Amino acid sequence: MDATLPRSRTIVGATSLIVGPAIMSIGDLFHPPESMDASAQVAIVAAAPSRWYGAHLLLLIGILLIVPGVLTLTRLASERRPVAGYVARLLMLPSLAAFSAVFVFEMVLGRFLSKGADLRSAITLLEAFQSAEVFLVLVPGLLAFFVGTAFFVVPLASRGDPFRWPAIVFAVGAALILIEIVSAQVLFSKVGNVVIFLASTTFAWRLLQRRPTIVN
Repeated sequence: MDATLPRSRTIVGATSLIVGPAIMSIGDLFHPPESMDASAQVAIVAAAPSRWYGAHLLLLIGILLIVPGVLTLTRLASERRPVAGYVARLLMLPSLAAFSAVFVFEMVLGRFLSKGADLRSAITLLEAFQSAEVFLVLVPGLLAFFVGTAFFVVPLASRGDPFRWPAIVFAVGAALILIEIVSAQVLFSKVGNVVIFLASTTFAWRLLQRRPTIVN
């Protein structure tokens, strides 16, 4: 049976698309450098453990708050291509859990060092997280976000769609974050998160200007 989508749901989704990415952008702007080498990374964290912890705390809060926004974005895709929207939701929601797991570990690492742990123990802890038995289990979940992004962007990127440009800009931001994951160059994610914030804010504004839609 068809029903009008409640205005309150649109407001919650739009608010999520503004607040979540904003907090993540702030967290990433405070984020210290990264290194693929465990010893170098621990030295970076040890130099500013509170800053490291705070940056990842903000990233965690932001990614949790963006959940309603992701539901809203994938719903927009479903209005155009139901299967693509469903697949996007199926991929993106679990990926937020995988990213949350990473952020929580990074918070633990920062607190571990701030509590006086020696560098060798911290290196061992980080190497255990980076091991195939742990990190490779997370990789499919992390990559699912970027595949899911493609599934929600493509239906919106057609010429004439009111959400075309924010969708394309969102995809650019996601691509920059993927580059950061692969290269450990934090500048890419700093820029990527700001780009996503700009795109998601535009999504929110245009959503609030829309008339209520009819959904199944």
